[in-house]
Amino acid sequence: MKQLFFLLALLFTSISYAQFNNNSRQRQSFPSPQQQQSPKPKFEVEKYVGIIIYDVEKAAKKTGVKLSSTTGKTFSTTLKNYNKSIKDIERINSFVLKSTKNMVESFQKKAIETGDFSNQPKVMKAMNENLKPVSESIQQEDKAFDAKMKSVLSKKQYLKWIKYNRKLNKTFYK
Repeated sequence: MKQLFFLLALLFTSISYAQFNNNSRQRQSFPSPQQQQSPKPKFEVEKYVGIIIYDVEKAAKKTGVKLSSTTGKTFSTTLKNYNKSIKDIERINSFVLKSTKNMVESFQKKAIETGDFSNQPKVMKAMNENLKPVSESIQQEDKAFDAKMKSVLSKKQYLKWIKYNRKLNKTFYK
């Protein structure tokens, strides 16, 4: 009888010890909600301003232009010239773009941490003032580029071109 009681006590102790160790390992493997970090703020200033760099082959495929034809060659040179001018605008205004991006991301990070979004109108106003000259120069370039594309492409190809650009979130100015 003593042996049976001793065996049951030993069995009960080992089972409870095994369950306790298994349960503590499970708690360690799952991170607690406080350990999870909020996502880092990401502001794409190039998208906001409207900077789009085209891939010539993909754009030709989407619009139905054959690059070996004369239309395709003018299409290709027009796109390359546009990409070059947009990259120049981006390079010239790189400091403004980077500083605006840093300003917005730091505000977003601070607002997420503290929960205080009261400075958002000020940040938005400063961002718009900083980026206004850049967006105006890109708009002028886009107007000239759109007029050139309209003359190069046929009506059907131009409609495909507009459809392709809308997928890239580009706006057309009249």
